[in-house]
Amino acid sequence: MKQMTLKKIFLCIFVSIFFCCQALSATVKDVRFSNFKTGVVRIVVETDKRVDVDVIALHNPERLALDFPDTVVSKDVQNKKFGENNLITGVRFGRPRANVARIVLDLKKEIKAEHFLLPPQLKTGIWRFVADLSIVGPARTGGNVPLMKTNTKSKIKPMYAPTTNQPKAINTPLKSRTPYKKKQHIIMLDPGHGGKDPGAISKNGHYEKDLTLKMGLETRKLLQKAGYKVVMTRDKDVYISLRGRVKKAHAAKADLFISIHADSSTNRSARGLSIYTLSENASDREAAALAERENKSDILFEMDLGDVNQDASKVLIDLAQTETIGNSRRYADFVETEMRKTVQTVPQPNKHAGFAVLKSPSVPAVLLEMGYLSNRKEEAQLQKASYRQKLAEALVRAVNKYFDEYDKTYQD
Repeated sequence: MKQMTLKKIFLCIFVSIFFCCQALSATVKDVRFSNFKTGVVRIVVETDKRVDVDVIALHNPERLALDFPDTVVSKDVQNKKFGENNLITGVRFGRPRANVARIVLDLKKEIKAEHFLLPPQLKTGIWRFVADLSIVGPARTGGNVPLMKTNTKSKIKPMYAPTTNQPKAINTPLKSRTPYKKKQHIIMLDPGHGGKDPGAISKNGHYEKDLTLKMGLETRKLLQKAGYKVVMTRDKDVYISLRGRVKKAHAAKADLFISIHADSSTNRSARGLSIYTLSENASDREAAALAERENKSDILFEMDLGDVNQDASKVLIDLAQTETIGNSRRYADFVETEMRKTVQTVPQPNKHAGFAVLKSPSVPAVLLEMGYLSNRKEEAQLQKASYRQKLAEALVRAVNKYFDEYDKTYQD
């Protein structure tokens, strides 16, 4: 009897320890990588708790192993379809030891890695392990080299192996709109200029600020009909600073920011629609000149960085904005595709420049130039509600396609 009692006690202790350990385990919530800059691929691993990661280079063939002690990988991450780029050919998951989750990156060449850990921001509770990978030369022979600290080397048991069926290109048209069950997306519409700032003025005396407001109100109706929550930086003729426009998008927790404008040029024959995303290096001289005209003052978006030191703050802003610019360009690709079906565009409509109004590190943003008020024919078109309706419908189709793809990639 006493023996049975002792067994029960030991069993209870074991179960308690087991569940306690389980509760203390971290979970990998997301893994993603992108071309950060020329010659550098950035990988980001999100966990719900702090994890001190072992980073190990493996050779013959070239791989990078990331070992996360006391961690499990969520099923969503294990089932995620990863593409490839000029450095990474595949992603696999394994468990070299009972309490260690391993992420393996299959590489084309030998790499060097710079890595750091970012604490949670804005009360998200998510820690981010970030590694910047760059090629150092052709693959070589040799042993496994720990890049952070020594760790036991073992055979990797693959839980997910990359397939030859890679995801479709981002501008591949989708047949239908996916219903959103988890979240109603928030769109911030930003009619350019307003109040004391008229923007461009046509030969016939039409103000850009009036045209952008009409377009914004018309687009809002269509977006609301499609099921989105729409917020506007202005819905009347008032002046709002560039910093104020971005702050409004942040306060609304917008998922997408669309700034609406109309262009002007000394070349009266210039015409066509264009779409801009953020870049410090303009895609051409015209883009640079336009950004300079629009930027009354530059902005540094305010982020809640808590106790993060200055160097880490810069990295955090850079990391956030890099991902945001990527999403902005995905939406711009869809806008270009839809607009080409509908209206005349400039020869290369998808451009980038340093617009202050696009400089949010957390909200994907585009700036639409509907056409040239300096061109008499295009000015007349832009004054017609039926023409603006075509533009608005194309914008909404692009929004639908963007969030169809976004929700599949970033689903909770």
